[in-house]
Amino acid sequence: MTGWILYGALGVADAVLLGGLVVATLYLRRKHPGHVFTIWYAFWLMLILFSGLFYYVWANERSISGSILSGNSPIGGFIVWFQKTSMDFHDERYLIASIYIVVVLPQVLSYLVSGIFGCANRLVLIEWITAAVTWLLIKFLAVLSGILMAQAIAALYAKPVLRPADLPPKLLYSIMMISLSFIVAGVFYFTYEYRFRRMLVKMRKPFKPLVSHMRSYAASAEAREAKKKRYAWLRTRARKLASGVLWN
Repeated sequence: MTGWILYGALGVADAVLLGGLVVATLYLRRKHPGHVFTIWYAFWLMLILFSGLFYYVWANERSISGSILSGNSPIGGFIVWFQKTSMDFHDERYLIASIYIVVVLPQVLSYLVSGIFGCANRLVLIEWITAAVTWLLIKFLAVLSGILMAQAIAALYAKPVLRPADLPPKLLYSIMMISLSFIVAGVFYFTYEYRFRRMLVKMRKPFKPLVSHMRSYAASAEAREAKKKRYAWLRTRARKLASGVLWN
């Protein structure tokens, strides 16, 4: 009974997430159709690759002693290593979080502390690292979905490693992962929309005096530097013109 309750809950969650997948796809196709293709490509690549590898190893199980996926042969070892790496959400989330924290947190802390004295500079690479980390997550979810779907197919024949009873949870989790991949992509690119950025501007308005104080000296220094560059360009042009007049 507990198993049926779990499958029912997963089915309801998948139905909701599939709706999110459709909505995200309809949104992404307007400005980012290439990303829709990329996510599906990662899914189908892993599904076809691992389906073929699972079947090969199962059909030649005697070539891998001890277990179908024991890893005692190059093929089995590759499957075990790649599958474990691609499905290890624990390590993946720590990797993604570590990359983001190492790049962003020092800048944020420096901004806050130096801002007390009005010396805060603009944060750099935030948008780039956010995009990179988000795509790492999208890629991981799509790859994981493809592997889970391959396992669901292998559950139909690959006894004793996988059993037919493993098919429903593998299938449901696969649908969940690919749906989440598209939803994350849709939410991420929605943050680039003009109306979303306008909303952020409105939310930041109450903090504008504080931000202005935090960047007051840095902004003045930037303005002076820009002024120097502008006048340096004018002086250079004036010298060239004067040299040309005198030469003629």
